[in-house]
Order: sequence, then structure tokens, then C-alpha cells
Amino acid sequence: MKKNKIYFFSIQTNALSIKNYFKKLIQPQNPDKNLNRQELLLNILLSSSIVGFALINLIQLINRATSTKGHGLPPIYTGLIFLFLIFLFWLSKKGQIKITTWLLITTYSLPMFHLFILQGTDLPTSLLLAVLIISLFGLLIEDGPVLMSSAIIGIFMILLAYFQHTSLIKFNDYWRAEKNEVTDTVIYALLLLVIALIIWLLSRSLKQALASARESEEKLQEEYELLEIKVIERTKQLHQAEEEKIIQLYRLAEFGRLSSGIFHDLINPLTAVSLNLEQIKGEAGDKIVNAKSYLDQALLATHRMENLIVGIKKQIQQKSSPTVFIVNEEIEQIIQILTHKARQAKIQINFISTEIIKFYGDAVKFGQIIINLLANAIEASEEQIKISNDHSSKKEIKIELLNQKNKILILVSDQGVGIMAENIDKIFEPFFSTKTENDRGLGLGLASVKNITEHNFSGSITVESQINLGSRFIVSLPLDPIKNLINKNNSI
Repeated sequence: MKKNKIYFFSIQTNALSIKNYFKKLIQPQNPDKNLNRQELLLNILLSSSIVGFALINLIQLINRATSTKGHGLPPIYTGLIFLFLIFLFWLSKKGQIKITTWLLITTYSLPMFHLFILQGTDLPTSLLLAVLIISLFGLLIEDGPVLMSSAIIGIFMILLAYFQHTSLIKFNDYWRAEKNEVTDTVIYALLLLVIALIIWLLSRSLKQALASARESEEKLQEEYELLEIKVIERTKQLHQAEEEKIIQLYRLAEFGRLSSGIFHDLINPLTAVSLNLEQIKGEAGDKIVNAKSYLDQALLATHRMENLIVGIKKQIQQKSSPTVFIVNEEIEQIIQILTHKARQAKIQINFISTEIIKFYGDAVKFGQIIINLLANAIEASEEQIKISNDHSSKKEIKIELLNQKNKILILVSDQGVGIMAENIDKIFEPFFSTKTENDRGLGLGLASVKNITEHNFSGSITVESQINLGSRFIVSLPLDPIKNLINKNNSI
């Protein structure tokens, strides 16, 4: 039993070695992809043809040894073809693909024409050689020569058959009267095998070409989809950049409109500082004790100016970073910036908060939310005063800060003109505005508020409004530092 296993294993090893050797033998070496494929096909055909003609030569020798009368090519011819095929294989390995291809077709064509002329146009061997040659054209040459070779062989057979039938060309058809020999059948079988091999190689090439075409199509589709995604992403980035630039210009324009009030609020403390210093200068020596009181007032006015300038600078600057800030202080800074604007419009801003709330995020972005909502509330209340023509009444804007478990609520309520029902869903859209007076409205304030609330703080904003009674905006921001930080990074 062990001996049988060892013998079987030895056979498998030898078979594997032969297979590997054959693969190495027919392996193409041409760097060009198309010529590499043609060289592989040529090497397979040549190696198969060499084996086939070796068997044909063996059969011819057996026929001569047994004195069996045969027909077909003499052994000397088949032997020369066998040697020539070996030469062609060597030539193919040297990279002479085109020359080898045409010489191989010629090698099969000459015996075919020879047998047609000497033994008739219906000799089975000649017909199989004709099919083999046409198949070679289809496999190794382009489509055009296939039809041309078929036409040439067909016309040649028709003319030759006519000349042989009219005895213009003599031929030997002794093979018709003889029984078919086994050796002849073996030769037919070998030729059929070569033809089958050519058809198999042709089919394999077509499948590979189709697979390659499908792969290329899939890669092209993937590249197209990636390109489409990149175009969408790039377009989105350009829109975002454009929106950021417009919002930045809008912020600068808003501060330009507020500049008169800001300068007024700066002039008042400066005047106070100047008057107090003048008072100190004018005091007599015995009254110098009152200087401390005057200095305290001057320092208070100076601090007020400092806080106002810090708040303005923070809102004008573009770059910022997330940090822990006190929400109450940020709101109070914005109220201070808008105090003069509200005072001119006879509007009182009341800030209501029951506790100090700390929040992690972008303080500047938060300030933009508050300044836009308050500025809109002031303008809406001012417009309502003009419509009602009641300049004696004083409107109130109320901003409430509430801490509700995992979120903070900021409610900004005004007593303005209100928002019409059909515009409620539009007010957060970019460039939509109901402020037609003097073309004030760019329609970017509330769009900016919504964008910052959702993308920078993962929050939400809603609005409630009644015509001629006022509006209330409710901003909800989650108290989740990690989430705020992640969304901040994603929005950059």
C-alpha cells in the first residue's frame, strides 16, 4: 500500500514538474501588452504543432515499417516541417512575433495547397488544413485577413476542382478506392485537436478582452463617481467659502451701521474721564482729598471703554477657538454694544438670568447669534413704533437665559411688527429679507444665526410670531462640550 502511494505521489510530482516546465517554456517575454498576448498564443500553437508533427512522423515511420500504403505527405516533408516548427518556436522566443506568425501560416498553407493539387480538393487532410489556416488567421491576425483568406482558399478550390474535372490538371485520387486507415484517422484527430485548441484560445482571448473591458468600465464608472463626488464637495466648499465671505462682509456692514452709536458710547466715557481729570487739576491743595473720588470715576469710565472695545474687537475678528466662557458676560457685552442703537429707538433691553452659566464653545460665534437676534429685534420694534406713530411709548426687548438640564435656552422677545405666516419658513433662508426700507436687508443675519446654531453648537432655533405684537426667537444649545468641540472641528 505504501509503495502504491509513493508511486502515485511520484507520478503527481513528475506531472507537476512537466506542467511547470511547459508554463516556463511558453511564457512570453515581450514588454508590449498586445505583442505579449500574441507571443503567448503563438508559443502554445507552436508547441502543440511540434508535438502533433512528432506524432505524425512517428505514424509515417510505422506505416513505412509495416509496408502499409499511405497517402498524404512523404515522411521527409513532415520531418522537415517538424524541424522548421522548432526553428519557429526559437524565433518566437527571440521576439520575432510577426515574422513567426506569417511563417507558421505559410508552413501549414504549403502542405494544404500541395495536397489539393496532387490528390484533389476533397481530401480530408487538405480540408482540415484549410480550416486550421483560417482559424490561425482569426486568432493571430486581424478580422479582415480571415475573410480574405477564406475567399482565397474557396476560389482556389473551386478553380482547381474545375481544372481537375476537365482534366486540365492531373491529380492522383487513389485514396478514394482504399479503406480509411487508423493512422489516417489519428492524423485527422490531431488536426482537429489543433483546430479545437485554436478555437479555445480564441474564445479565451475574447473572454479576457470582455473581462478587461468590464474591469475598465467599472474603473471608469468608479472614477466618474469619485469625480462627481469631488465636484459636489468642491462646489459645496466654494459655496461655503462664498457664504463665509458674504457673512463676514455683512458683519462689517452691520458694525458700520452701528459705528455712530459705538463712537457715541466711547465719547461719553472719554468726556467723563476728561472732566474728572480737569476737576482734579482745578482743585486747591486743601481739597485734594476729593481727588480719589474723581480718579475712581475716571477709572470706571476707562474700564467701561475697555470692555466696550474688547467686545467690539471680539465680534469683528474672524479667527477664534473653542474655550470655556460665561454666557451671561457674552450677552451683556453684546447688549452694551447695542445700547446706543436701542436708546435712540426708545427701546429698553432687559436681560433676565437666574444663574451664571458656563459653556464650552466658540465665544465669537455665540456672540454673532446674540448680536444678530438683538439687532433684528431692535429694528422690528423701531419699525412698529413708526407704523403705530406712537413715539411716546417705549418698547421692550427681553432676553432670557435659562438652564434646563442638558441644554441652555436663550429667548429673545420683541414688541415689533411680527412676521407674516407665509414668511415664517423663509426667514432663515440666505438672502431672504422683509427689510425693504433703504435696501437695509441683505437676508444673511438669520441665515447666519441658523447656520452657527446648528453646525457650530449642534443646537436648534425656532420662532413664534404675531403680526403687530412681536416675535420670540428660541435658541436651544446642548451642554455637551465634546459634541460641541467635534462639531466645531467639522465646521472648519
